[in-house]
Amino acid sequence: MDANDTLKTPESTLGSRAWTQALTSPLMLGLLALLGVQILAAIGLSLGGRGSLTPTSIDSPLMAFDSKSVTAIRIEGGSEGPVTLAKADQGWVIADLADFPADGAKVDQLLEKLAGLKRPLPVATSPEAQRRHKVADEGFERRVTLEAGDKPVATLILGDSPGFRRTFARPAGESVVYDLDLALFDASNRQDDWLARDNLRLGQETIERIGSGDWALVKADGNWGLEGSDQAPDEAAVNGLLNRLASLSFRGVLGSEDKPEYNQSAPMLEIALGLAGGTERQYRISQAQDGEDLVLKVSDRPWYYKLSELDLEGLKDLSRDKLLGTEPAEAEVVPADTEPAVPEDSATPAEGAGEPTAEAGSVPSDAPEPTVEAEPPVEESPATPQDQ
Repeated sequence: MDANDTLKTPESTLGSRAWTQALTSPLMLGLLALLGVQILAAIGLSLGGRGSLTPTSIDSPLMAFDSKSVTAIRIEGGSEGPVTLAKADQGWVIADLADFPADGAKVDQLLEKLAGLKRPLPVATSPEAQRRHKVADEGFERRVTLEAGDKPVATLILGDSPGFRRTFARPAGESVVYDLDLALFDASNRQDDWLARDNLRLGQETIERIGSGDWALVKADGNWGLEGSDQAPDEAAVNGLLNRLASLSFRGVLGSEDKPEYNQSAPMLEIALGLAGGTERQYRISQAQDGEDLVLKVSDRPWYYKLSELDLEGLKDLSRDKLLGTEPAEAEVVPADTEPAVPEDSATPAEGAGEPTAEAGSVPSDAPEPTVEAEPPVEESPATPQDQ
């Protein structure tokens, strides 16, 4: 062994011992512990509590709830709303619209979509990002709350759309923002979007009598007849009327309260239906004041419906003559100052009428006119005494 190495070994040993003592000193151990706490705190903040960014949370259900136990859906946000869809004995209804029947298939579709949402990769977690994507607690496009009984079981906040049928969203109580395969329209806050549009529809076979004004159609032994007439009604007119009444549509629902502006005391049209089993249904249609909308009240429904002229096409101008097919065709009215039309094959005098029409062999119209020499003036003879 070299003498120099022998001399350096004690110094190296002393240096290692000094470092070991320094690292195991109470001060150093305390600093290391503090550093560990700070690292753990930073990791906890980055994960955002419930909105965990760990790989195990990817593809897990976004919201845990039993869709069959949901009894109400409340949709808030936007310029309209809120809309509350409630489960009743007869199915889903719009609680904010006097329990008008809702489109049950559409409600079930929304619940199915919400229950099937999975957690994708996060988009952001910061409060600033929540505001930017419009999913903050105080600034959002929609907030959908699901209830079971009177207890909320899940709430999803919807914001801007990053693309077709996609929406930024955030489960309430979490900080993580996701880009979900969900259209904002799926959670519409408009009552009209949830209406059961078949609320007035009837089976044509159930209609046995139709009456309005001075006419009434009655079905006997499968054949339709017009009361007070031995003539059979026009089959096309009757079928058109049946189809229109059986599939009567509407634009919206105004609620269940009668209002003076509906003008129902002065109806423009009333139709009475006799249905199979002895039941009846009356339609009263009026022109709303200060507007183009028509208002319909149905005797066996508590609501007032909003109609348009298109909904009443083929109903407003019905008459006995139209149902019999004997209505005279409207004669074309010719203004008094209009000259009668002249057939194309008749000789129509043009400008210069009276002039002979050029025939074969005649001089063309553009040929120069022949020069006519003037005759010399005739001198008058002096008057004779007899002429005087």
